[in-house]
Amino acid sequence: MKIRLIQKDIADTDYVGHLKTAAADSPDLVCFGELATTGCLYQTAPVDSLETIIKSLNPFPFAVMLGLPYRTGQGMFNSYIYYHHGKYQVYHKINLFVPMNENLVYEPGSRPGLFETASDRFGVAICYDLRFPEVFRRLKSAGATKIFVPAAFPAARIEDWKCLLIERAVENGIHVLGINAVGDDSRN
Repeated sequence: MKIRLIQKDIADTDYVGHLKTAAADSPDLVCFGELATTGCLYQTAPVDSLETIIKSLNPFPFAVMLGLPYRTGQGMFNSYIYYHHGKYQVYHKINLFVPMNENLVYEPGSRPGLFETASDRFGVAICYDLRFPEVFRRLKSAGATKIFVPAAFPAARIEDWKCLLIERAVENGIHVLGINAVGDDSRN
């Protein structure tokens, strides 16, 4: 499987432009970081509907994993989707980062992030979820073959992020792929 990880500036919300560029490599899967469609929104702001985002993914022949704010009848969630050939699956971040007031904008998810694909079962843990080893144990025991960690981890703690990615991989004997954003989202 040819996987392309897109590390883009957090304020760059043109994920479709990045998908067009990635298409030249003929990937099987393209993955973005946390909240890639909007930047880190830790305050209420308008967001595109899931239907609008899905419509923008339809032209691409490869699978896409993408971070986005997702509004449901239960509230707004910091989410990650797996999309391929008109079908999608959604994970809602379980552990919200209170120091950035994430809990004031988003509801916490309650189910592990597992995506069933034609060839694999992928696990997902968003950013702060990385600090909770039990999330990774649950994903591994549920049959995940790889765990993706989309994030907007700050530069000041990037070495912690790298160490935690390695720890979770070693603890669980599984590949852990980190997709972090770069830059500064000055809206917060």
